[in-house]
This record gives sequence, C-alpha cells and structure tokens, in this order.
Amino acid sequence: MKVLLATDCYLFQTGGVTSVVTSLENGMRKNGCEVKVLALSNSNRSYREGDSYFVRSHRFPDYPEHRFSLAMHDPLLDELMEWNPDIIHIHTEATAGWMAQIIAKKTNTPVVMTTHTDFEYFMFGRFRGLPIIQTLFGVWGKRAYRIAEKVIVPAEKARDFPHLRPLRDKVVVMPNGIQLDCYQKPVSSEEKSELFSRYGLRDNGYTLVMVTRVSKEKNIMEILQFFPDLLRVLPEAQLVIVGEGPDRKRLENYCAQKGLSDRVRFTGRIPPEEVYRYYAMGDLFVSASTFELHSMSYLEAMACGLPLVCREDSCLQGVLENGENGFSYRDEQEFIDAVEKILESDELRSRMSAEALKRAEASGNRYFVERTLALYQAVCSSYESGAC
Repeated sequence: MKVLLATDCYLFQTGGVTSVVTSLENGMRKNGCEVKVLALSNSNRSYREGDSYFVRSHRFPDYPEHRFSLAMHDPLLDELMEWNPDIIHIHTEATAGWMAQIIAKKTNTPVVMTTHTDFEYFMFGRFRGLPIIQTLFGVWGKRAYRIAEKVIVPAEKARDFPHLRPLRDKVVVMPNGIQLDCYQKPVSSEEKSELFSRYGLRDNGYTLVMVTRVSKEKNIMEILQFFPDLLRVLPEAQLVIVGEGPDRKRLENYCAQKGLSDRVRFTGRIPPEEVYRYYAMGDLFVSASTFELHSMSYLEAMACGLPLVCREDSCLQGVLENGENGFSYRDEQEFIDAVEKILESDELRSRMSAEALKRAEASGNRYFVERTLALYQAVCSSYESGAC
C-alpha cells in the first residue's frame, strides 16, 4: 500500500502530532507499506530528503515554531501526484492538508484525516461554549473535513467538539500509540548526574518532570502557583519543564518573582531523540492541562516508568487509573497530597511505576499501526466499490 502522510508538524517541531506521524511512518514501513511524508520546510525553500517532501514555508508571527505555506503549486506536489498514492492521511488542517487535498482530487485518492486539537478551546478558551462560536466551528468543520472518508479522533472526548458534530457518521475513535523503543532506553547514572548538574539540580528523588509545549493552553502556571505550598510539605521538590513555546518568558518571570527559579528549570527545546533522557530525570510526571485529547507525553512518561499526577479530565480515561499508575487531582490540595504520597513512599512509587510500564505496553506502536492499516484497507475497499 502506498501511503501519503501530510502534516504541518514534523521533524522541526516537537509535540504530539510529530510523534504520531513519525510513529505511523516508521510502523507502516515495517509492515511493508511504501510511505511518503508531505510536510513544511523550515525555510523559504522546497526540497526532498528521501521520502520526506518539504515544501517552502514561513513562520507564524505569534507561534514562530509553527509554519505556514502559500505554495499550492510546487514541483514536489507534482512529483507526489505522479507517485499516485493509494490513500492520503492528513494530520493537520492547515496548509500541508490543503496541498494533500489538491493531490487527492487530482489523483482520485481516498482521504483519512485525524484531528489532534481542540480548536475551540485553543482559540477561545472559556468562551468556546458560546452558541455563535459553536455554530461557526460547526460550519468550518463541515468544510475542513468534507473530503475525508473517515475522521480519526484519539479519544471519546473529541466526539462532541463543535467542529466534529456535523461529521458524527465519519468519526472513528482510535487512541494514539508510541514507539516504545524510543523511550525505553537505558540512561546511566553518569548521564543522569550530568543532566542534573547542567540545570543546577540534585538527583534527590523529588524531581517532578513535565514534557510539553510551553504555551498558555497547557496551564503550566497552575503547577507553578501550587509549588510554594508543595515546598512547605516537600522542601526538596524540584520541577523540570521540558519544551519550548511562547509562554516561556512569562513563566520564567513568574518563577523569578516568586523565588522559584532555583527549584524550577526550563530546558527549552530538546531534540526528540534526546527526550527520553529527560524523562529519566523525573520521579513522577505532572500536568495541569485540560487541553489534551490523548496526550503523547502521558504515554511517553508511562513508557519510562513514571507515575502520573494530572489534572482531572476526560482525556485520562483508559490512561490514568487513580491509585494504580498515579492520581488525578481537582484542586491544589489534591495535587499536593498526590505528589507527597508518591514521593514519600518507595513502595507506592515502585508499584505505580510497574503499572505505568504495563499500561504503556498496550499503547505500543504495533497495535496503533495495525488498527490504522485496517482502517485504510476498509476505506480503500469502500472507495473502490463506490460505497463511500
């Protein structure tokens, strides 16, 4: 099967979409598929590296780590049309997705799309429930996904998003998967010591780690606001925030104002192939986000054997079981109690670590790729028979 994956987020960005695309790309090749990736370059130049096609692009003013392109006519697109894929899987609704739709129309190829983002929350936050906003997103969703035979969502939570409501008959729930071998690598005590030294911290058994895009919708500020009270209970606690984003400066300034700079470290962007080392710094993983659908960082943390402490949200269904591989919390006191319970009990932490590894195994890439390929085959069969 010839599969074209289209995405605005690829090798130049870290994050969940990039992880999902690379997981599918590598997994499908292992299953004998011929895979090409249509993505945006990190410059105003189009080029090809192997089976990855990078179309010239520009930076977004407010999100410089993200790119957009106006190049709807490019020799690379002509080359992909000549290749004539059997199915196209679009992972981002912006410009790479538009290019892929052009290819689909010219080659009469069926399309599957995945929605990775709660757009209403991302753009309007607490105002997303206003009827006018829900109506507008319903109209947009109908248009944005009109070419798709099926729309994949990684969690049940997404079924009720306003932009997907008009598409209920197309929606398929399929949890994400991760490449376990990318995270389950040994990290020597010397390597860990070097990382702790690099950031002026100690390997003291009280390290919280967060791997995330550093942006407002991730609600990182909540953890920082909880931290002074956590330190009164656990004076040795320290937090490592792994990632980059537009909210970093504001959060660093807050830490400086509150005297937290010696206990909270921001690493900035880390190459994806190095992230497993930073999970190894942690004794548990924390997140305050309610923006997630099926967070890759939760799965990655579990693959590294970390218990989770996350703000209660429906995205945790099937991922976090209270008291088994971590705790969900609803307020500051529940957060502090959860962190204290795990970090003050070697027995509990060990048990939760084992359970995290067990649950991560069920989210391995093999199962994810098998389910996705089965969907591709069903879509292609229906498309050829005219049933779609």
